[in-house]
Amino acid sequence: MKSHYIRVFTGSVCLGIAVMIGACGEKRPRGVTGTQLAYWRTLSGASGEAQDELVQRFNTANPSTQVTSEYQGTYGDLATKLVTATAARSGPDVTQLGTFEIRQFARSGALVDLRPYLEGARGIDRSDWPPTMARAGEIDGGVYWLPFNVAVPVLYYNTEAFARAGRAAPPETWTEFFSLARTLTVRNEDGAVQQAGLALWSITWPMFSMVWSEGGELTSRDYSNITLNDPVVVKLLAELQSLIQEGSAIMPDKASGGHRAAFVNRRVAMILDSQDAFSEVFKLAHGFMPGVANYPAGVKGKIYAPGGGGLAMLSTCPEDRREAAWSFMRFMLAPEQIGYYAKQTGYAAYSASAQASAGDLLGDPRYAVIHSTLPFIRADFSVNMSPAVRTSFDEAFQKIMVEGADPQTALDAADAKAEAAIKRELS
Repeated sequence: MKSHYIRVFTGSVCLGIAVMIGACGEKRPRGVTGTQLAYWRTLSGASGEAQDELVQRFNTANPSTQVTSEYQGTYGDLATKLVTATAARSGPDVTQLGTFEIRQFARSGALVDLRPYLEGARGIDRSDWPPTMARAGEIDGGVYWLPFNVAVPVLYYNTEAFARAGRAAPPETWTEFFSLARTLTVRNEDGAVQQAGLALWSITWPMFSMVWSEGGELTSRDYSNITLNDPVVVKLLAELQSLIQEGSAIMPDKASGGHRAAFVNRRVAMILDSQDAFSEVFKLAHGFMPGVANYPAGVKGKIYAPGGGGLAMLSTCPEDRREAAWSFMRFMLAPEQIGYYAKQTGYAAYSASAQASAGDLLGDPRYAVIHSTLPFIRADFSVNMSPAVRTSFDEAFQKIMVEGADPQTALDAADAKAEAAIKRELS
């Protein structure tokens, strides 16, 4: 049996990439026999511990292949290390990526096309995956990314605040959501806000679901038509800005703990987040019971933007190591592993087979609500994967919500900036 030493990165968030692709420069440690894999991961707490457990399970099931799991910091930290390593022609063979790097890493030549492995004798059955998740890692005809830790949208609400407002159920539509944010706002005798109806996240991810479900678009997948100033986008951001100006919504900065801290400390009655916040919300909620619901539906029904991360193979991995790297990926993406990871972390068991493997997970109605989003997932990461589009939209969002800029003016400027920047990005 040939001996291999494979490094595996996990990470996310990278902008411009200039990499040199060559043979992996990692040396096999002396005295090592069999296949040695190093797994570099992000995500701490329960998410990191669950990955370590999966690595140990792989080791037990594969005595001739041993994996070491190593935490490498945040998604951004890990992405920076990935760029540095590949530029030096060393570094990893397999990486866990968020959605930001997929297109740039693939087009730079840093990632291996996984389609031959997926369609080969040792492929992965993706027939019960949400269709858009199965296609999410497709770039220029190849498949460069496969979902692992999938995050889905979740509306968290203060059940006691709802009861005081005479509400028994969360809002079904965005129109109802905006109205409810006002209804839930509590003021004292002097008119000062004691509890706002809503806290906004400082990132724009929740906006994607809102915009798509209301029939709007931010960009085409090939970036031939960028529409950050779509009338639907302008209308929705104007509505959110009005809530802020009225005191019915706030957008706390990170220094204050952000929107999650505002929610668990009863400063607001609702937040738009993902199931990634599940443990934090239920552990830290101060003096009330949180509720969990889907994001509201729009005029086009329920359409949800997923988040999280996936796995990819790096082209620095020599040909004679790639089958070993693929074996590790297959293990991590098997229904049993995805189901276990969902139970331990709150991430989604995104396939029917993974849900079956998770056993009684969906017996908890909160997890059942979370997983009910999966049929409505639209795994279009085109905004995230383009720094030109993403940065322009993020900046406009901040100007509108924090600085009080006119939504139409700010989004017109953002669209023009993205249109100019995308030409350089794609050249």
